Amino acid sequence: MKIGILSDIHVDINFTDKDVVTPAICRNIKKNSMDMVIIAGDVASDYKLILASLGEIEKQTNIPCLYVPGNHDIWIENYPEKTSWEIYELLKSYPHNLANGSYEINKDWVVIGDLGWYDFSFGDSKYSFNDFSNMKYEERIWQDSIKAVWGETPLDMHKYFINKLEKQLIKYKARNVIIITHVLPIQNFTVQPPSPMWEYMNAFLGSSEYGELILKYPNVKYAITGHVHYRKQIKINNTEFICNCLGYRSEWHENDDAEIEVNKAMMTIDLIDRD
Repeated sequence: MKIGILSDIHVDINFTDKDVVTPAICRNIKKNSMDMVIIAGDVASDYKLILASLGEIEKQTNIPCLYVPGNHDIWIENYPEKTSWEIYELLKSYPHNLANGSYEINKDWVVIGDLGWYDFSFGDSKYSFNDFSNMKYEERIWQDSIKAVWGETPLDMHKYFINKLEKQLIKYKARNVIIITHVLPIQNFTVQPPSPMWEYMNAFLGSSEYGELILKYPNVKYAITGHVHYRKQIKINNTEFICNCLGYRSEWHENDDAEIEVNKAMMTIDLIDRD
């Protein structure tokens, strides 16, 4: 089974007049004869646009498009009357949103995942917990502090997601697992070496506890993430950690063509069933 992997497609930010990213993704899926695709969050900052984009991928390709929300996806900037919890729940109307539960590929493989959040563990230790709670470095504000309105602390949200994921890992101990979080599970994928600003801002990229949880279960074969706009992978013990983002158009390095960049960014993995 061939599975495509991509994250942080930002269909609204990348081309504000028209979504050209989703059609490019659909063409890439067809061209590479994929059996499934995974989008690890940050489709858009508008839940209606997210649902439309994910629905179009499935409609045009006729394959499952598994998805976890990203932090942009639950922002309230376009719906100030709603909370992030309400938007998170509205996104569950997409059937292949893994926030609804696991996706069983076959008797050997299962996919689990969710957004995840951060507990400041990737930030430099010279800062206190209260420093990180301000979510502001000099004049730069981490936008979740304004647009992600959970009504809970970041630590509470992190605990909610990690507990939810661990319950599923316990359930599927006998299967090969692909786990997806939007936020980072390992420090290797944070901004390294960090500038003074990123010594602070790395705190909002994920949590080391996700990585510790994943590595506790050797049946987790792939851990897929996004958020940081990198394209990196590293194997730790039995697990291949993959961060594979399309990212912002401004990061595409002298290229302004969504088709070209999607073709460069999309990676695939091939699953092998056990005998």
